[in-house]
Amino acid sequence: MILGVHPALASFTSLQELSTHGKHKTVLAKSKGGSLVAIEILVEKAIPEDTSRALSHEASMTARLEHEAVVRPKALLLEADFAAIVTEFLPGVSLQRLLRFATGRGVRMPDDVTWYVLSRVLAALAHAHGMKDGPLVHGGISPESVVVGWDGTTKVADFGGAKMRSLVAPLLGAGDPDELPRLVAPEEARGEKPTARSDVFCAALLAVRLATGRTPYARFKRKAERMIAMSEGEVARLAKTRPDLPSAVKDVFDRALDPDPAKRTVTAQELLDAVKGAFDLAKGQAALAKVLERWRDGLEKGVTPWEKRASLSDAAPEPDESGVVPGTLALATPEDRPSGDQLLASPPDSEPFELDKSSVPTQETALAATGVDVSLSRVGAAVPEALTMPPLPPMRITMPSLPVYGGPPVNVAPPPPPQTTVTGKGWAIAIFAVFALLIVAAVMLLKWLSGPVH
Repeated sequence: MILGVHPALASFTSLQELSTHGKHKTVLAKSKGGSLVAIEILVEKAIPEDTSRALSHEASMTARLEHEAVVRPKALLLEADFAAIVTEFLPGVSLQRLLRFATGRGVRMPDDVTWYVLSRVLAALAHAHGMKDGPLVHGGISPESVVVGWDGTTKVADFGGAKMRSLVAPLLGAGDPDELPRLVAPEEARGEKPTARSDVFCAALLAVRLATGRTPYARFKRKAERMIAMSEGEVARLAKTRPDLPSAVKDVFDRALDPDPAKRTVTAQELLDAVKGAFDLAKGQAALAKVLERWRDGLEKGVTPWEKRASLSDAAPEPDESGVVPGTLALATPEDRPSGDQLLASPPDSEPFELDKSSVPTQETALAATGVDVSLSRVGAAVPEALTMPPLPPMRITMPSLPVYGGPPVNVAPPPPPQTTVTGKGWAIAIFAVFALLIVAAVMLLKWLSGPVH
């Protein structure tokens, strides 16, 4: 069928709706030449001239990208009352959906897969940031902007997309007030313009998400809370959450997570060089293709509500005085979420870590508060010393007025008697003296008034 009713789409045939990004729908279509393309419809309303020029400028910038790790932009369909982005189509799945699918099964992506995917993202950013006419900023690096082909090919999509959507946002009206914002660098959360260093920070957030199985800032469930948290930019470093990684990799990505953009001097190319020097990327692509072969049927059927809500927090508090990290379960240790050889080596028709379907909680149960006893047992299983309490200091009750059960207060001295400057007997004497003086004064007054006797 013909896609839409606008003349700008007359030459495309709609095949399937791919996704809905807020108020922007993306569909799979076929051009007149027979090639498959993805079309994201930005706006179907009258577009002011200044907005139209800004969209054209952004499209001309992204048209310069020519790299194997970038989803190639093909055209900007721009009319007085319509705008849409046309890009190449890569048969596969978004990294966001793949990660949610893995999270719903209680596993992380294998490390070989993680660092191969990151290498492709960093290669695309290094190319865009190194353009001769100046760096081209992506402005929206996230799992949602990465496309993974069924053969393991990985590309970064949506270059310029975040900027274009922000340009047309005023034309579409206010969005959902409860919708959580996308993950951004601290300076973006404070309202500053994104830069290449912002892309580097977001790439490091993606590394945290892949390497730990945790979604940064997931513990902040309200829009305002998440914006404040992102503006502060405090994210658990890989040195804590993945201490088993090579030092060169941990160090460079932790530098990329510096909340201060002035201190965040590491580049996408430096991150890429560190990854290439520490991991076998060809092995990673093969492992990714194997994982996709195993999960393809489930991925094509969709994502369950449980998988959508299964992102875990990256909270990693500082150790207390005794050296124990409170809530240590929040740290994603390699054993916390299995991955790697066991997943890849098991038969394709089995899931080594998949929960029994009867034991998978419903969405309501999954979102309910966890019992204290269950939480303690899980923390103790991860770090037994977390359950060991240091000896308590001697206790003394300091408020005798508190209710006492089973006997008199313990370690409480009897309350001292009330101290006053004048006792009850003293008050009585003073009152009597005053009364006597008043009587004497009254007698003398009467004698004076009566005068002398003649």
